[in-house]
Amino acid sequence: MVLHLFDYCILGGYLLAVFMVGLLNRSTSSATDYMLMGRRLTLPAFVMTLVSTWYGGILGVSEYSTSYGISNWVIFGLPYYVFGFIFALLVAKRARKLELTSLPEMMRRDYGNAGGRLASLWILLLASPAPYILTLGFLLNFFTGLPLTLSIVVGSIYSLFYIIRGGFASVVNTDKVQFVLMFVGFLMLLLTLSIQYMTPLEMWYALPASHRSLTGGHSWGYILVWFFIGSWTLVDPGFHQRVYATTTPENARRGILWAIGFWFLFDLMTTFTGLYAFVYLAPGYEPSQAFLLLGHAVLPVGMQGLFFVGILATVMSTLDSNTLISGITLGSDLLGSWQHFQNYSSGYLVKLGMVIIMLVSIIMAVLLPSVIGLWYMFGTVAIPALLLPTLTSIFKRPLPDRAAILNLTLAPSVAMLWFLFAKVDGGSYYWAVEPFYPGMLCSLLIYTMSNHQQMERKI
Repeated sequence: MVLHLFDYCILGGYLLAVFMVGLLNRSTSSATDYMLMGRRLTLPAFVMTLVSTWYGGILGVSEYSTSYGISNWVIFGLPYYVFGFIFALLVAKRARKLELTSLPEMMRRDYGNAGGRLASLWILLLASPAPYILTLGFLLNFFTGLPLTLSIVVGSIYSLFYIIRGGFASVVNTDKVQFVLMFVGFLMLLLTLSIQYMTPLEMWYALPASHRSLTGGHSWGYILVWFFIGSWTLVDPGFHQRVYATTTPENARRGILWAIGFWFLFDLMTTFTGLYAFVYLAPGYEPSQAFLLLGHAVLPVGMQGLFFVGILATVMSTLDSNTLISGITLGSDLLGSWQHFQNYSSGYLVKLGMVIIMLVSIIMAVLLPSVIGLWYMFGTVAIPALLLPTLTSIFKRPLPDRAAILNLTLAPSVAMLWFLFAKVDGGSYYWAVEPFYPGMLCSLLIYTMSNHQQMERKI
C-alpha cells in the first residue's frame, strides 16, 4: 500500500516520538525501580498503561470482527470484563499487599524453587511478545512492502532499544501517549464512516444474520472455551506487574474498574469498525487487513496517518510491555534462581532475558504466522497450569508443594497433548472437546485430591 508523503511523515514522527519518550527515561540500578517504577504508579497512569497493553493483537481483532461480526465482542470483550471485575473485587488489593515484584516470586515463596521455575515457563508463554511482534511485522510489511520476516526483525529491534534503557518507566510513559492515539484513531474513522457512508443503524441492518449473531456461527462449546480463556486476566503477568507497581492497594482495585469501562468503549469501536469493513469493502480482501484497507479507503490524507498511528499504538504498547515482563521472568525469576547466575545483577539478567526472548519470539512469529492461533495455544496450555496455584497463593491458602508441582506439570501436559493429538489426527479434537477443558479438569482433580488428603490428615 502506498501512502501520501504527509501520512508517512506522521507515522515516522510517531515512531520517533515513542522512541525518544522511552529512551529519555533515566537508567536506574535499582531492581524495583527498573521493574516496577519504585511502586510509584499513579491511578491515571495505571489505567492508561493497563488499557493500552490489552489490545496488541489488533489485526487478530480485525480478522475476527470482520469475519464473525459481534461475536468478536462476546469472545474478546465480555469474558475479560467478567474476570477483570473478579480481579478488581477479590484479588487486586490482596495481590498489592503482598509487596511482590512478579508472579514467579510468589510461586517460589510458596512452592519452592521448583514451583517458581515451572511457573516461570508458563508465564513466558502468556507474556510472549511473539503475537505482537508478528502483528507489528504485518503492519510494517503493509506500509513499506518489506518482506514479512525482515519487517518482524526490524520492528523487534526498534522496540527493544528504548525498553532496555528505561525499563517499566519507559513502558508506562510511552503507554500514556499510545492510550490517547488508539482511541483517537478509531473514533476518527467511525465518525467519518457514519457521516459520509451510512449511520451505525443503517450499517447494522445491512449485515447478514451471521454477523449479528452472538456466536458468529461457532458452537457454544467453542465460545465457552474462549470465555474461560478470559481467566487469563487472573494470571496475566502484565496485570500483576501493574498492580504490584501501584502506589496503594485501593488504587489497584479502582484502576481496574476504570479500565473495564475503557475496554468496553474500545471493544465497541473495534467491533463496529469490523462490521463497517464487512459492509464497505469489496469481497476478496484479507480479513486481518480489513481495518487498514478501510482506513485507507475512506480517510483523507493526514487522517489516514493518524488512524494508522492509532493502529501502531495498540500494538507497540503491548509489545514493549510483554518484552519487559518476559525479560523479568526469564532473567530475574528463572535464570536468577540458579546459583551460577546469582553473581550477576538483576538488571543485567533482565536485559539479557529480553534479548533472548526477543530472538525466540521472532522465530515463533515466523513459524506460526497467526495471532489468534498463538493466543489460543498459549492460553489453552498455560492457564490450567497457573490458575489454581496463583489464586490459592494470593488468598494465602497455597496448595501443598507436591500438588502444586503436579498442577504445574500434569495439567498443562494434558492440555498440550490433547492439542497436539488433534493436529496429528486431522485437526479435530477428541469428542469435540477443546483442549482447555481436560487441562483444567486435571487441575481441579489435583486440587480436590490434595484437599481431601489434607482433611484426612486432620481427622
